[in-house]
Amino acid sequence: MKVQFEELFPWEFARALQQAPICYLPLGVLEWHGEHNAVGLDALKAHAVCVRAAQISGGVVAPSFFWASDTREDLPDGTYLTGGIEHGERYHVPGSMFWIRPETFRNILLDMFEAVRRRGFKVIMLVTGHWSKAGNLPVIRAAGQEFLALHPQMKWLMLTDQEVVPDLFYPQEHAAGGETSLLMAIRPDLVDLDKALETDGLLRPWYAGQPEHQQRRRTTENKYIGVLTSAEAGSNDPELTASVERGRQLLAAISQRIAERASALLAETSSGAE
Repeated sequence: MKVQFEELFPWEFARALQQAPICYLPLGVLEWHGEHNAVGLDALKAHAVCVRAAQISGGVVAPSFFWASDTREDLPDGTYLTGGIEHGERYHVPGSMFWIRPETFRNILLDMFEAVRRRGFKVIMLVTGHWSKAGNLPVIRAAGQEFLALHPQMKWLMLTDQEVVPDLFYPQEHAAGGETSLLMAIRPDLVDLDKALETDGLLRPWYAGQPEHQQRRRTTENKYIGVLTSAEAGSNDPELTASVERGRQLLAAISQRIAERASALLAETSSGAE
């Protein structure tokens, strides 16, 4: 079942819109997720979840958006750090390039929502793979509330992939066992656990132009650079706990539950019209 907006013929889009006017908007960022994961992990998993969900509920999946607001810390030397990873590691980690001003992010979101509404969708489902509680999530939520105040007949919902499976082992982590497992299930070619600790080893030639990154590998007291496991005793260590099987279980459960939420919202629009 084709659900990706950019791959649809116009007549396929017209039928999809008539059958289930649900638009899925996958959000993520380009951000360091350890040496072992591709930097687009957040958006890649959000998009895969949306595709699976749309195949269950009906609807259309818009292309992923890889930019977002997040925390920003301006430093005395005129440079700055963005996001939790840079804040914690105290340098501009390789692969992170996503920060836009909150007001810019808000305006882009509002314009996206309006475009979706104008096209005829009745339900907007935002799935974000980037979970910054102090950064992008408040901006997304505020934009949604502003949009709904103008268009109360619309249904709008933001969910993270993590929050819908509290009964499964998927804690508030970053690049650990859960996220890594999801990417292994979605794009196994974009995970390489053998590189997890090789910053100053096998990967040294690749970082010839970024000596501060190699230095961090030598000095950090953490097992990994910028990886948050949110669990004790290695119970969510990516090298020990990430697997395709775990990823498939998470992907199936997350997609099913988000699809159910979307279908329920669509049913509300139908009942409200009666």
